[in-house]
Amino acid sequence: MRKVELGVFMPVGSNGFLMSKRTPRYHPTFELHHQIAQVAEDIGLDYLFWMGKWMGFGGESGFWKNTIEPMSVASSLAPLTKRLKLFATVNPLLFHPAVAAKIITTIDNISGGRFGINVVTGNTLEELEQMGVVPEGYGDYRYEYADEWIRVMKMLWSQDRSTFDGRFFKLADCVSDPKPIRKPYPYLVSAGLSAEGLSFAAKHSDYQFVGLRPADVERTRAAAAAEGRSIKVVTSMLLLHGETDQAAEREFELIREDLDTEALDNLIASFERDNRDSYKDRTSYLRQPNTVGFGSGHPVIGAPDTMAEKLAQLIVETGIDGIQFTCVDFVKDLKLFGAVVLPKLKAILARHDIVVADAPAARVAA
Repeated sequence: MRKVELGVFMPVGSNGFLMSKRTPRYHPTFELHHQIAQVAEDIGLDYLFWMGKWMGFGGESGFWKNTIEPMSVASSLAPLTKRLKLFATVNPLLFHPAVAAKIITTIDNISGGRFGINVVTGNTLEELEQMGVVPEGYGDYRYEYADEWIRVMKMLWSQDRSTFDGRFFKLADCVSDPKPIRKPYPYLVSAGLSAEGLSFAAKHSDYQFVGLRPADVERTRAAAAAEGRSIKVVTSMLLLHGETDQAAEREFELIREDLDTEALDNLIASFERDNRDSYKDRTSYLRQPNTVGFGSGHPVIGAPDTMAEKLAQLIVETGIDGIQFTCVDFVKDLKLFGAVVLPKLKAILARHDIVVADAPAARVAA
């Protein structure tokens, strides 16, 4: 029986992931994230995932004007959840590996071994440059830096004392106790399809975020297999329900028609100023006619039956190991998904020997 994990891409920044003047405008709060976590546990989802974001992109909608720090909110929700894996994004430039190892171990202990980190080497460097923490030439060696950062943490998580003499970090008989509960290490997550990104994931990651092309899914698995490892390949999707397919599709059109083009242009400019080859795909994606946000993922639009059928088809045809959902209204939409769409999705996938959201679930009011 194949298991596919389902999670939530948590709205760390203002307005979630939709750059539209039509969708709800709100700022991220602990209360909102706690509500989302409760719903996710109740309907049997597998994980919560927080990006790391340190600046917004303006526009009339104030896209990502306010953001909350992911490790802090994950640690606060760890004792308030029981099953969910908790993944928080970390940029290695912001934490010395000995400090990061201690923080991650602490949250791992609070959660009972359910915590992991998503390692991001760049994204938009502008948000880190404003802090003055980006070394000269970093774009040329960012994965080498991240690799050394991870290797140091793995030593600290597994050795009584660690000595290391590398290009970026030096440890002299360094101690870090206690050790993480999860063995051999807390969960490690990464993203991307560049040669460097895949090489990093193949050596270190338990999960790798890619798109929905089956060739990319297989390429990622092959890279890990070459390192003698296995990896779960996951992606993001936007849930947009409607009472009918036509109503859902019309709502998507209205969201698109009211796109905050100023915020979108600011985001594209931030990518382009870094002048990295990998950003060409991102800026091309952001210029597509159906763009409604950033990070929102592939849109799955329709009435409940249609959504279940679309999701099942994507899961079967791509071979993906997991999906994290974004929503227009996270609490309302996830409750509806759990009450109406998920049972239909389970029934369809069972015919393909695929199971999703199989943990015991409490009753959830739609």
